Amino acid sequence: MKPIKSVVLFYNSERRKALGFASVIEKKLRAAGTKVLKVCVNDACFGFKTADAAVAVGGDGTVLYAARHVITLGIPVLGINAGGLGFLSGIEQKAFLKSMSVFLAGGFKKIKRSLLSVSVTRAGHTVFGPLPALNDCVIRSPEARAFSLRAYSGSEFLSDYFGDGLIVSTPSGSTAYSLAASGPIVMPDLEVFLLTPICPHTLTHRPIALAAAEELKVAVRAGRSGQQLLTLSIDGQENFRLKPGDEVIVSKHPRSFEMLAPQDFSYFDILRRKLSWGER
Repeated sequence: MKPIKSVVLFYNSERRKALGFASVIEKKLRAAGTKVLKVCVNDACFGFKTADAAVAVGGDGTVLYAARHVITLGIPVLGINAGGLGFLSGIEQKAFLKSMSVFLAGGFKKIKRSLLSVSVTRAGHTVFGPLPALNDCVIRSPEARAFSLRAYSGSEFLSDYFGDGLIVSTPSGSTAYSLAASGPIVMPDLEVFLLTPICPHTLTHRPIALAAAEELKVAVRAGRSGQQLLTLSIDGQENFRLKPGDEVIVSKHPRSFEMLAPQDFSYFDILRRKLSWGER
């Protein structure tokens, strides 16, 4: 990787810890002669055309926000954890300060993560998207009522689902909402979609891994007691109101998310440290 001369710095102004550390990083980057463009995730994101790297200071939400705005530009992102779990972060705060010279010299590695491409069709016309998703897209209702969905993998009927909703996640997103809904952990380099039902009203519906080469289609079925409020959420940040008959189309995004991390970064180490994986 080439030396880093310009950086887009994403930060959350509503998180005191993240805001303070972003200020420290900005000063150190500028002192090293690096051009810095600041972007607050709480404000409207104005356009930028290029940079050698993006740095997202905060939790996973900040990394997800950064990812959505740099994917089409091909800018790699370094997530620096200044939030809670920080599972999408490549490095912790103290470690970054010790290795900033290595980062600026281009010494961090790029790790490619697959993305979803999500759209909605209504009466044969696209009414939403396509938008990229790094973690997941979720179909659910704010009302305490179950609803019906019908899923297809490619041209093949998969199943009807009746419950509180569905999560379609990338391998990266397998440790997010899907994991909380009893989904499995999936290695990030696998080419799969993970389909996880939310509180299904059956004893047999379980999460399933599907080939990412096949398009996934989820149709909203008409309810028995009138129209129900349903929402499609992309990475918890972009939302769209669904209607009966709508079809959510999920395919593999043509681009990959490029995550920056130190050379010794290990996914299994992240599982052990952040999820206490394997501990008794």
